[in-house]
Parts: sequence; C-alpha cells; structure tokens
Amino acid sequence: MSEQILKLELYLARHGQSQGNVGYEGFEPTEEDLWDPKLTKLGQKQADLLGERFSEIPLDCVIASPYARATATGYAVVSRQPENGSRTLELHPLFCECGTGDPPGKTLTEIQAAYPNVRLAPGAEEFERLVYCDKTNEDEERLARGQKMIRYLTDRFQHGEKVLVAAHACFNTFLIFAALGLPATPPFDFSNGNTGLTKILFYEEGSGRYGDTVLVYHNDQSHLYIPFKGIQLDET
Repeated sequence: MSEQILKLELYLARHGQSQGNVGYEGFEPTEEDLWDPKLTKLGQKQADLLGERFSEIPLDCVIASPYARATATGYAVVSRQPENGSRTLELHPLFCECGTGDPPGKTLTEIQAAYPNVRLAPGAEEFERLVYCDKTNEDEERLARGQKMIRYLTDRFQHGEKVLVAAHACFNTFLIFAALGLPATPPFDFSNGNTGLTKILFYEEGSGRYGDTVLVYHNDQSHLYIPFKGIQLDET
C-alpha cells in the first residue's frame, strides 16, 4: 500500500455559548449586544476548556470569525497553546455566520483593544470593517461560500499542518458539506453544539487509505467533561 500523504488536519469549532443563544432576559441589550453578542460566563468556560484540550497539541494556525463570540473562542485556544504552537489568532470575515444581515462590524484596531494577539488572515485585506454581510437565505449561496473557504484552507495548507477554525453553527455546517462534497440540502443535518469540534483530514489525491477526505469525528464536546462532570451541554 502506498504511503498516505496528509495535506491538512482541520479542526472546525463552534463558538462557546453566547448571550444571543440564551436571550437577554433581565437586562436591556445594547445595539452591539444584538448584532455581536458576547460569550456568557458558561460560554467562556466552554471556550477555556476547548483551549485546554489543545494545550498540548501545537496548532500551526488558528483562524476565527471576527464576531466577538468566535474571536473569544479562538483566543482561548491560542492563549493556551504550547511554545511551539500558534499564539496569534487570525481573523477572516468569510467565516462569519449565515444570515447576518448588514451589521456595522469592527476594525482590526477595535478588536485588538480587547484581543491584542490578533491579525488579519491572508486574503482578508479587502475588509476594512471585519464583517461579512450574509443576507441570503439560499443554501446554494452558503455552500458556495463554504466551498470557497475550504479551497482557501486546502490551497494555503498543504504540508500536514494542524489548523483550527472557530466559527458558527450554521456556517460550520456548510463548511462540512463543502469539505465532504455534499450538496447544499442533503437528507440529513449536522448538529453543532457550543465548542463542538469536528476533525477532517485532507490527503494528497489518491493517497488516502479510506479516501482523500476523511471525517474523523463530529461535534465532539468531550473536553467539557474533563473537570466538570455533567457540565451543561445544550443545543443552542
């Protein structure tokens, strides 16, 4: 049997629980709270535990959607990387969530005020305010964006790099569809719980033992059970 040649080891993570997931009962949200909800206390704990999961696994690159909930989740990962791992978080607006309308977005400088170790991902230079306005309700268009970003990753990383992308439930689903060559509306769906992790391997054409693209696992939230047996797992 010929040698397997791994091109990319991709981890897709959903952000931790956000205030938008649970609502705003008990306080009056600001306009920014509504278009860019932050992590809840539980969500930050989930993100921290995701970071602990990778604290001894050096990643070559960590990329996040520029929305606060995804940026905070990605930042929790880079903050816990070992010395030989990536300690800088890249932001790319094309990993933003589906159906976001027309939010104002933030500049890189504004985001760096809270997260100093962030930078623009290569290819994101066209975005002055780091947001992608996804106004479509068409699954085909969302799949096309997913295919574009999978190509972005597989073109950029071709030497077995370990890469984590922190994004959102809906768009992660289309990234998975795109990676696996599925149509926009398959007869099933993928659940993406808060900080649920999906691992996909991409091999050089013809070298994969079980195919050139391998779904290793999906929506793995086992990191949430390490110190807190029975920590809340929800479908939000």
